[in-house]
Amino acid sequence: MVKLMDKKVLLLLIIFFITNAFFNSQFQLHYDEAYYWAWSKNIQLSYFDHPPMIAYLIKLTTLFNDSEFFVRLPALICTSITTLVVFKLALRMFDKQVANIAVILALAWPMLQGQFFIVTPDSPLFMFWAMTLYFFYIGVLEEKPNYIYLAGISGGLALLSKYIAFLVFPGLFLFLLFSNKYRYYLLRKEIYIAFFLSILLFTPVIIWNFNHNWVSFLFQVKHGLDGGSVRVATFFDYLGSQILVFNPIISLPLIYYLIRYRKINLNNDKLSFLLWPFLFVIIFFAFCSFFSYMGANWTDAAYISALIINAYWINYFNHRWIYISSLTLMSVVFIIIKLPTIFLPPKLHERISAINVFFGNQEMLNEVKPYLKDDVVMLGCDYGTASRGWYYLNKRVYVLNKFKYAHSYQYWNDGLNLPIKHAIFFCDVNDYKNIEILQQYFSKVELINAPVFKNNISENKLYIFEAKNDIK
Repeated sequence: MVKLMDKKVLLLLIIFFITNAFFNSQFQLHYDEAYYWAWSKNIQLSYFDHPPMIAYLIKLTTLFNDSEFFVRLPALICTSITTLVVFKLALRMFDKQVANIAVILALAWPMLQGQFFIVTPDSPLFMFWAMTLYFFYIGVLEEKPNYIYLAGISGGLALLSKYIAFLVFPGLFLFLLFSNKYRYYLLRKEIYIAFFLSILLFTPVIIWNFNHNWVSFLFQVKHGLDGGSVRVATFFDYLGSQILVFNPIISLPLIYYLIRYRKINLNNDKLSFLLWPFLFVIIFFAFCSFFSYMGANWTDAAYISALIINAYWINYFNHRWIYISSLTLMSVVFIIIKLPTIFLPPKLHERISAINVFFGNQEMLNEVKPYLKDDVVMLGCDYGTASRGWYYLNKRVYVLNKFKYAHSYQYWNDGLNLPIKHAIFFCDVNDYKNIEILQQYFSKVELINAPVFKNNISENKLYIFEAKNDIK
């Protein structure tokens, strides 16, 4: 397969792979990454926030080494496989030129570049979503029905990665429903057996939720639909975010191709196959955006098929400027993001505050190390702070149940004997509400240190408290 890839495109993929691999070992962990690492130290059927796949993958890659590189290795592997599956699917559907353009567009896609770097549930979601499309295409459009079972297995693994994977199924159903040529597959057993396999693989998550009062399902529903009134502003926020996260140089031509050639996109079986899974997800979240804020990345997996649609039309019209300019823009952004202390303009520091989280955590947590003793309990104010503390202190950190963002930590407190005699509590904010909660557990709470980390792009703080109870 790789032999069919243009040498320049293959070289480009290798360059991005190697540079990401290098920088993955240089940046400190984002609080979400540390959280998923903490999951891997508490292997369960599922978790408060997401299904368990990312925890299982991190567990595998950190069996012998817990460094940042190995924590992030699943992201690097999954995203590379995603890119290759996109190439292979585009190659089977169209030709080498479309497949090569699809890879270039993938590498110019900010969300995919992010998945090379930050390990999240999206990393395996992308991979298994792409595999689901690939096997379903072979099974239906190439009329090799046994591959539909592989699509079902891939879909189940996608469900084990992130709940949003459910949305691939109605997209594929709509394709079959509106396809004159392939609608008869709705009467074939392979479709329903494949769906059953997906749900069967998802069973551990159902069992975990059943045993935890459906907390994860309810959390996701509330997270996605937290308002009852119509909000036009959030709808336009959603539209704008979709244009930006897909790279405007890619997304705007895509919008043009979809609207201008809508009849062809809907009536051509190959384009329609790619269109419906993408269209359903985009419309679903567009509707939800009238009632609540929608995360820009919630639609990201759906863009996998949109990449190939875009590549098809770019090749058809020979619009080379689209992938050349989009890749150029991505390369500039890549350099700035990977080397922010050198290339990030000062005026953008505050606007791209998310970069701050990759700096200073280990240095500030070093100030906690003098208090590490066997009889001292380590406490964090939320799941992210606790996870980074656990990772960089190499000692178990807890989040007490009354803290709002305890998330999965609320199920990991069995090892705590209350009341706690002596604890060190740390947080990246000095919030009086935290103190009020601590005072429900301790008779004495005192701020003992407040280290600050500064470099030319960030200023991060950590507040360290000592908490005690008079227990004889």
